[in-house]
Amino acid sequence: MFFVDSHCHLKFSRFVDAFNAEVGFENKYGVEAIVKRAINANVRCMLNIGTELTDMSYLQEFAETYETVFHTVGVHALEAAKHYELYSLDEISKIIRDNYSHPKVVGIGEIGLDYHYEKESRKQQDTLFNLQLDLAKECGLPVSIHSREAIDDTISVLKNHPDINGVIHCFSGEKHFAEQALDLGFFISISGVITYKKATELQDTLKYIPRDRLLIETDSPFLAPVPFRGKINEPSFVVYVAQKIAELLGIPVEDVAKFSSKNFFNLFSGKTFPIYK
Repeated sequence: MFFVDSHCHLKFSRFVDAFNAEVGFENKYGVEAIVKRAINANVRCMLNIGTELTDMSYLQEFAETYETVFHTVGVHALEAAKHYELYSLDEISKIIRDNYSHPKVVGIGEIGLDYHYEKESRKQQDTLFNLQLDLAKECGLPVSIHSREAIDDTISVLKNHPDINGVIHCFSGEKHFAEQALDLGFFISISGVITYKKATELQDTLKYIPRDRLLIETDSPFLAPVPFRGKINEPSFVVYVAQKIAELLGIPVEDVAKFSSKNFFNLFSGKTFPIYK
């Protein structure tokens, strides 16, 4: 039995302005320390998620350094406007193409739509979302989907790409969203939000998600689960996500670890995972 964190961001220093950085932050939250704590918690695989094209070098470096770390490549919805200023669509396509063949790249993402912060960039988001779905089909890799306040448009775009498989990351709990995503063949990933007292919709919808379509994640360094809510999140905390799911479903946490790990490797089956034995 072991755990998989199906969605995390391991370069915590990128987000240091969001935290009240403590003395020794780099030592405590450097990737080496983070990975070591994850391994000690029996988290044997971490998927380090790309959000912008400048991520490529450090994502590759981390994956090549740590056996348990894999990664994706992609442009996040909230980075769409910036990328439109810096690159042409052909340049974006070329950079992703040049990187998705790396042996530890297992998916395209995270990609999608976010109308909470970036309403004015909806057209740019939509264009990049469709472009990256086309690239995912071209390279035969699954996608990690970000959708915030954009359920209908997200589903509409995905319906236009029926050959694409992937995961709805950090699922927020809307049952109708889960039903439509599942109908399209997608997996659903649950984060530490499941442990929050007010996350009753998510806790209820969880019971309707087939166990062979369920993943777990941290979305580190944000959304730390109880009992660490409000603190810096990290992959080792995915164990608490699994424990809460086990409690809600009335099953042993070992079962959650087994089926969520199996589901992860089934979804990202285009590449070989030496640590999955």
